[in-house]
Amino acid sequence: MATVRLRVETITPLFLGGADPLGEPELRAVSFRGVLRFWWRALVAGVIGDAHLDRLRQEETAVFGQTENGSPIIVRVSGQARPQGAPMQQPGVGYLFWSMLRTRRQYLPAGTSFSLILQTRPGVRSDEPLNRLLASLWLLTHLGGIGSRARRGAGSVQVMDVQGQLPPGVPELQVRSQSPQQLHDELAAGLSQLRALLGTEAPATTISPTPNFDVLHPSVCRIVVLNRTWDTWERALDEVGQTFQNFRSRRPPDYLNVRNVVSGTSRMLQPVERAAFGLPIVFYYRSLGGQQGILEGATHDRRASPLLIRVVRLANRRYTMVITVFKAALLESGEGLRVRRRGGPPISAPAPDLEILDSFLNDLGRTFPWLEVASW
Repeated sequence: MATVRLRVETITPLFLGGADPLGEPELRAVSFRGVLRFWWRALVAGVIGDAHLDRLRQEETAVFGQTENGSPIIVRVSGQARPQGAPMQQPGVGYLFWSMLRTRRQYLPAGTSFSLILQTRPGVRSDEPLNRLLASLWLLTHLGGIGSRARRGAGSVQVMDVQGQLPPGVPELQVRSQSPQQLHDELAAGLSQLRALLGTEAPATTISPTPNFDVLHPSVCRIVVLNRTWDTWERALDEVGQTFQNFRSRRPPDYLNVRNVVSGTSRMLQPVERAAFGLPIVFYYRSLGGQQGILEGATHDRRASPLLIRVVRLANRRYTMVITVFKAALLESGEGLRVRRRGGPPISAPAPDLEILDSFLNDLGRTFPWLEVASW
């Protein structure tokens, strides 16, 4: 049996619920398997295209299994951690983690170490499933996060130590870069290596303009590294969080558009651009005596944000940020938005386009110039 044992460390607080979502956080293998599956699907679709759903399912099953056939890989997580629940005082961090802080969710603090063990099951002779799981792990630990608010900077984890030899073709899992420019180059090289692991040097030639799920492909995904470093993760997330808040807060025409519907002065709701950052969104109006409007999909009340904010700790122990934007369809074809309000029926509106995502990146770049990973 092939085995890779890794020491992993939380770079930002990890909100990972167990059987009781509001209870103590737990390190659970099933949570890791779920997010690793997400990254594997995004990677494979970027190579073979998003239209080949049967092949995508076959590729997922070969690594993660299905109901009839278990996965050829065993994932184990172990470690002792002391949960915390103290409030975080930085306004930008509070904005990004608001739902966790509002419910006083406990978390595993930054600096928590644990072991992640990946092992092929007895009787599995090929190393390919393990190699592909390690490819997903590289993406998770360089672009993503795990747990609640992972797309807003929580749950950033990094591999600190590897016991055993990584298979040929798998990029190095530890972050070796000492500057944003080096990290930019490390990401570009790693993404190219992952494609080579799948047997190709080029991304898919045909991708839908707005795929139905997140796809790692240069035409529908943007990855940028902020060309700035901080001495702590708190300062990094606080500054970026405040920039994000300022961009979204009372942004015209969304603020007045929804306010007029909530107040009852209008029954016409125009497309709400902020919906492109994920659903639901709660609009709260002190000027209306605390009335709220809850923006969601007409059929699906939730949609994960296509904007992923991640903190990376460089090899010199400085911190920088990686921002990934997936330009997948916001909702299913033909599905629009609605605002639920107190004292009246929901008001419907068309779904917006995704242009606000590029607008945010451009706005962010005026404060924190970034390096785009364009060649991958």
